[in-house]
Amino acid sequence: RTFVRLGALTGACAALRIAAAVCVASYCAAVRPAFRPVGNCEQFRYNRAQISPAPNSAPHRILQFDSAVMTETDIKRFRESGWRFVASISGGGSAFLSDYLATPGASASFLEGLVPYSPESTDLFLGFSPDQYCSEKTARQLASRALRRALELDALRMSRSGEAKPLGPLAGVGVTASLASDRPKKGEHRAYCAVALEGAVFSAQFTLDKGSRTRAQEERITADFILSTLLFAAETVRANPDSQWREHLAPLTRATDEPLFPNDRATVAWTAPGERVAALLFPTGPDAPAALRSLRGTVDRMRDRSGRERAFGDTRGESSGAPKVLYPGSFNPPHRGHLAIARIAAEKLHGAVELEISARNVDKPPIDALELARRLAALERALPNAPVWISNAPRYVEKAQIFPHAAFVMGTDTVLRLADPKYESNSIQKRDEALASLRAAGVSICVFARAVHGKILSPEELKEKLPDALTEMCQFVPESEFRDDVSSSELRKSAEQ
Repeated sequence: RTFVRLGALTGACAALRIAAAVCVASYCAAVRPAFRPVGNCEQFRYNRAQISPAPNSAPHRILQFDSAVMTETDIKRFRESGWRFVASISGGGSAFLSDYLATPGASASFLEGLVPYSPESTDLFLGFSPDQYCSEKTARQLASRALRRALELDALRMSRSGEAKPLGPLAGVGVTASLASDRPKKGEHRAYCAVALEGAVFSAQFTLDKGSRTRAQEERITADFILSTLLFAAETVRANPDSQWREHLAPLTRATDEPLFPNDRATVAWTAPGERVAALLFPTGPDAPAALRSLRGTVDRMRDRSGRERAFGDTRGESSGAPKVLYPGSFNPPHRGHLAIARIAAEKLHGAVELEISARNVDKPPIDALELARRLAALERALPNAPVWISNAPRYVEKAQIFPHAAFVMGTDTVLRLADPKYESNSIQKRDEALASLRAAGVSICVFARAVHGKILSPEELKEKLPDALTEMCQFVPESEFRDDVSSSELRKSAEQ
């Protein structure tokens, strides 16, 4: 009987041990599901030093990925930059917020975390509805808005403390993601992370191996992707504080420099043109530039709001006079119609054509430094020797102050907007005052025929729709001399499709 009792007791203890092990395993599976093997592809290990295959794994090399990669060491590396940031994360990757805040000392760098998850929340945060909710462009727009939020918070801090300068560089982080769900997805599982500073923009893309992970595992790896992007941005800015206004591309890798899965792909694009561009896009005083000129990738000149111009360094023998012919537009993308207009305008107006893009628009979201770098590169390929001005002047009244006595080149649709009181607070008086300001600045307008609501207006028909004060400033190029109905917006739609 004694032996029977001892045997029963031993069996009970063994059962308890098994039950405890099952409970621990269940807890780990629930809290850290990324610890589990994923099919036959990869064994996830907590200890980064342990690189070993899972039982019955595929014969190809097993790549270790640490699901708890956001260690204090990694976060401390980022905090050495002195950056302080606001993060806006939509669609996936919100584990980044909890992991970052779980590390002691987070308040020194973390200002605010937002999760605008629903479309309505995203629209309210941005102030408009994006073209797509999960895209590289939307991530940059979220980052730009988060940066402006960081600037607002720091301005409030300085007003309360009486300090005159920020504690360190401010950044905005924007994330959009489309990860595994409870319903099948047609597209790729992907995440986009953008980091916006006043003088630089970074934009990373991560395409996940579809079907290789659970939703929880994709959340964990997206959180790691966000930190990797922040680290890359901080270390790149520290190593290259000022560079040409160009887009740079690189693969984005983890600390192990190994791909996460055979089909995982991560890349990062960035531009870091520095303080001059920051002063233009985020003006803080009367001395801020109102426009910067880029010539073959180099910012060589600036103009202020009174029309004064100043050169930076080597001007390459270019004239120091104000632009005689200025062709404003979005040029997104440039096409044959833009090239033809520039050529004809130069012939008719007897002057070299310079281009202008406004970083701010009346009825569109602001354009960040990376998007501007892409447009500058496209224009450099299309018109290699044409200088391009990047301004902070969305309205022609403002452009006329910066570029007095210039001949502005525009299409029929644009000149009709100048005549529309809607763009001057629905006030005919304010519209007439704006036209008077254009005339006082000595500007003229060269109007090229363009279809409006499917119809080309002749110069005579157009004059009937314009006030006399505007008609007197205009020179009209008829359809017989120019006709091209190519639309940048239609080209973008075709490219996206």
